[in-house]
Amino acid sequence: MKRALIGMMILVLAVLSACSFSSEKPADSVELADANQPANIVVGGKPFTEQLILVEIMAQLLDAKTDHHISTKEGLGISHVLLQALKDDDIQVYADYTGTGYIHILQNELQPDDTPATVYEKVKKGYEEKYGLTWLKPMPFSNTFTLIIKKETAEKLKVKTFSDLVQHSRNMVLGTDDQFFKRGDGYKGMAEIYGFEFKGRKEMDNGIAYQALQDGQIDVLVGYATDGRIPGLNLITLEDDKQYFPPYFPAPILKQDFLAKYPEVGETLNLLADRLDQVTMAGLNAKVDNDKMKPKDVAKQFLESSGLLK
Repeated sequence: MKRALIGMMILVLAVLSACSFSSEKPADSVELADANQPANIVVGGKPFTEQLILVEIMAQLLDAKTDHHISTKEGLGISHVLLQALKDDDIQVYADYTGTGYIHILQNELQPDDTPATVYEKVKKGYEEKYGLTWLKPMPFSNTFTLIIKKETAEKLKVKTFSDLVQHSRNMVLGTDDQFFKRGDGYKGMAEIYGFEFKGRKEMDNGIAYQALQDGQIDVLVGYATDGRIPGLNLITLEDDKQYFPPYFPAPILKQDFLAKYPEVGETLNLLADRLDQVTMAGLNAKVDNDKMKPKDVAKQFLESSGLLK
């Protein structure tokens, strides 16, 4: 009886050992299996119209062309907030602007021989070396800062450029959000390069700044070149004739190891690289700001009309 019992115990141990051995897989097999599983991808963005639209465009495109689980965190915060969220895995992708990354995040200075291409290459390399993040292909529009005034004011003063406005600045009030006064590529440098001495400066949210310009509370507004409210409110942008502001071409940003694991995410988002030009983006912004359409609907309309969604 004892021999039979011992024999059964030996048989059970042998079976358990065999099962344990057979369940072990090489590390690379486990990683391959994980890579084949759908990922949870959160698309983040900043709290203004263009970014709300870009978040929806990226999310809807990924949802349609990949098997991953896509969600959004729109209006999450400024560049530093998004950068930290990406490093902490709270989000997996967001779009930022080359000039912002180069000057505001990496703390570089624009060089006289810099071009949109060199700024992109430098910021891409900088993020890869410092943060382990990479920039995908940039979209073909630059949402640079610009000075915005009423069309009637421009005609009255005969101004077309930043330099033209300098002689009138002592009688004018400038309005913009508080971030512009803090940025390395913001007010201080612009004033030094051009010699602006505005009568007053008012910090205000971009959402109310356009109405303030219309109501005469401010005379000049610092805004974004692709803002859809500019043509809608009969405003004009002045030319940055000394090219103070760097190029601001948007591009999706992801962790390098995430992109290596899920290359189809990068391939899908790179489809936007030749679709969103300056006129198109301004038009999309106008649909939200002027026509009061939802960013989600504007994004879907764009993706369908451009052939990226059927």
